[in-house]
Amino acid sequence: MATGPEAGWYDDGTGKQRWWDGSRWTDQYIDLNDRYLELRSDPAPTNAPAREGWYDDSRGRLRWWNGTRWTDAARYSGSEEEFAGIVVDGRWIHFGPSSQPVAGASATRSAGAELLKRGRLARPAVARALLGPAGPITPNLLKRSIDPGATYLLVEVGSEVWLASVPPGQEGRAGQFATWINTVSQHYRYR
Repeated sequence: MATGPEAGWYDDGTGKQRWWDGSRWTDQYIDLNDRYLELRSDPAPTNAPAREGWYDDSRGRLRWWNGTRWTDAARYSGSEEEFAGIVVDGRWIHFGPSSQPVAGASATRSAGAELLKRGRLARPAVARALLGPAGPITPNLLKRSIDPGATYLLVEVGSEVWLASVPPGQEGRAGQFATWINTVSQHYRYR
């Protein structure tokens, strides 16, 4: 039985990101307020996030730890923008279980027929980097996952490509949201 969240960097309650080894805090931490980030060591805090609760998942959001494992429940800062299942929250962009830094993201609104005709999604599908709301879209699922008559929001971020279906009648909003993602991406690219 696990005693806490999986190993990773978490807020230790002192404003620092500290390494949690899966059962206890280590003495390694990064102070995000420092101008130059560096790995440091000091005595580890005694409090450990072994009980259920909301914890920083180091991906720009809080996730619910149920005492034995992470759940899909997430909280954002309260200033996020959301459309078609894609959430932009400050420096992060989220889609389902995937989270990436928003810097460098590129978004477009595309018709399903156009996506199928160009073959633009074949390479990410083969690489298992094409994600839909239900998870990875493989080459075998590609044609069944795209409705030629529908509109999609396509976001390329990191090594992933996200494909979100635009609700009928929301095509204009999808274009605005894509433009907004591109603007935020450029803003954080140089920060």
